[in-house]
Amino acid sequence: MPIVFKAIMPHGDELLPFTAAGAGLLVLRRSMAAIGAALRASEPDLVLIASPHNLRIGGLLAIADTAYAEGSVEAGDAVYSRRVELDRAFNRTLAEASAAAGLPAARVSFQTAEGPLSTLPLDFGSLVPLYYLLGAKVGPKVCLVGPPRDLGLRPLVRLGEEIARCCPDRRVAFIASADLAHAHQKEGPYGFDPAAATYDALVQDAALAGDLTPLAELSRDFLDAAKPDAPWQLAILQGMMGGPHRVQDFAYARPSYFGMMTARFNVV
Repeated sequence: MPIVFKAIMPHGDELLPFTAAGAGLLVLRRSMAAIGAALRASEPDLVLIASPHNLRIGGLLAIADTAYAEGSVEAGDAVYSRRVELDRAFNRTLAEASAAAGLPAARVSFQTAEGPLSTLPLDFGSLVPLYYLLGAKVGPKVCLVGPPRDLGLRPLVRLGEEIARCCPDRRVAFIASADLAHAHQKEGPYGFDPAAATYDALVQDAALAGDLTPLAELSRDFLDAAKPDAPWQLAILQGMMGGPHRVQDFAYARPSYFGMMTARFNVV
């Protein structure tokens, strides 16, 4: 398989180990750390992160095409900051794969074409996984994509298939940065809807089965009710998987109004 590493990682800032945590968060943190150790052991050439909080452009796959990305996220009284080098050569490959999938892509730059000022913000949906993935090391180069939310999931499944085909000579690690349903608590910012618990259960079942295919069939109305920020990244991952996988480093917890799940997938 050209994609040497595939995982789902949540991105709530409480996952950063700078604050006290209950049992659920501790389980998630341990699983995130295990996924990070496994990624470093796989020695990828680059880490491709699909985040719902990165660039978003209607109808287009958004690709961060600066030389660097840099950002910070607060967790309790601590601040975690990171600057990563982006793989602009692979960005061209991503754009070609997206076009082959029938999904136009936009390569977005900022300030200068190259050099230290060629920098876009690094969103918390990427920062939190990167804390565990790279550790204190400089690490491999990174690619950041923001999937569109207005085209349905099928184009994104096809995108995942095309990415898997287009990089046989690169050791690519793919991270679907994704939190699950956000409508678990009446007092939460998105209120309560019973669809939230149903959605989280469906995603857990699919991950444990090593087959995300059923998730692409969920209706837009159901997703709007449950309010996850996961479907688009999981659709890309589904396309990359191309068949049943074995799940490792699985964990789920809902310490607040939204659910969080970790899972790492290997070919059966």
